[in-house]
Amino acid sequence: MDSHLPHTPKTDHRRRARLILFCLLLGSTTADAGTLGEAIDSALDLEGQRARVGALRDEGEATRRQAESLVASDPGLRVKHLSDQATANNGAYEWEAMVELPLWMPGQRTARQAVAAALGEQAETLTGLLRWEMAGRVREAVWNARLTQGRADQAAQALANARALATTVDKRLAAGDLARVDALVAHQAVLDREAEHQSARMEADEALARYRHLTGQTTLPDDSDEAVPPDLSDQLPPDHPLMREADSAVGVARRQRDQARSERTGHPVLSLGTTVTRDARGADQNTALQLELSIPFGLASQSAPSIAAAERVYTEQASERQSLLRQAEAELIAAHLGRRGAAESLAIAERRQEAAREAFALVRRAFELGEADLTTLLRAEDSAREANVALELRRLEQGRARARLNQALGVIPQ
Repeated sequence: MDSHLPHTPKTDHRRRARLILFCLLLGSTTADAGTLGEAIDSALDLEGQRARVGALRDEGEATRRQAESLVASDPGLRVKHLSDQATANNGAYEWEAMVELPLWMPGQRTARQAVAAALGEQAETLTGLLRWEMAGRVREAVWNARLTQGRADQAAQALANARALATTVDKRLAAGDLARVDALVAHQAVLDREAEHQSARMEADEALARYRHLTGQTTLPDDSDEAVPPDLSDQLPPDHPLMREADSAVGVARRQRDQARSERTGHPVLSLGTTVTRDARGADQNTALQLELSIPFGLASQSAPSIAAAERVYTEQASERQSLLRQAEAELIAAHLGRRGAAESLAIAERRQEAAREAFALVRRAFELGEADLTTLLRAEDSAREANVALELRRLEQGRARARLNQALGVIPQ
């Protein structure tokens, strides 16, 4: 199989072709994405990430129901039987049946209810986090597809220009104005542009196929060119999905630590039941109601491991939150710098493209007048083509920079 072949250009092309074919088939059975938010929803559905939210909600609901129970833990039935059959055999016996009911100590029920509420809040913040994370992946896939499509469009334009030039050279060759070698050079340039266009088209198809594989949608969303919020700040917003989820995780760990502390003394056990006794064969049977209360001592040495474990989890979550905060701040700084750099690169690319365009126009005019040779014209054409490609990519990178900045700010498309 191809999976066992060495990494060669041939096998890379096979893998690309399989990916593109798969996603083209996928695209024939799925609906188009009208918005970026719809593409994110579709990607979340394909990956099944929302099941994590449901599982967390179920855990919170189960904890809430447990806290609302009349007993602190699972009740039990205790049965005891005594008889002198194996000794004196006088017919004496005793039956005892007790129902054991673990009771809540003050503060224990409240602690578990707080854990349930914290789990419910974490489920809500996890919903936002999963959507934000998927938004980042979809944004990158969208802009990778748009950038590669921009390269392919520029390559197609360069191919059209090369063919037009070859046609002009052929006419001048027929008129005796140019040599046969000039025609060969012009047609070689056409072949070079065809190879570049084929490679660019393949990259664009692969990028679109990856987007389709991620989202299940056939076309790019209409609103992928995002706007940056007007109240732009260098600080993370307080409702950033990453930090909200981190805060809720710390909150759950804190509540679970409080629960471990509240249950360090265990649960008292109330036992209710009856005792049936008979002193000898033929004697009357006596029935009595029995009530017992068992209160644990709550030794610190016995509860210390569970409390220490809960404290460790809380400390780890607090440390993780600080680490995520630093990471998010660094990504926001990088996004601001990336947007500024993209704007500066665009200004340079515009000046370069203008200069290359004017130079190419002059050389082309000189070539038409017979004052410049074909080699000079092709060099000027290459310079103009590279400048055009660079300008188009710099323009597209403005949109990607805005998308990355929105991602760093925690903006989630709806």
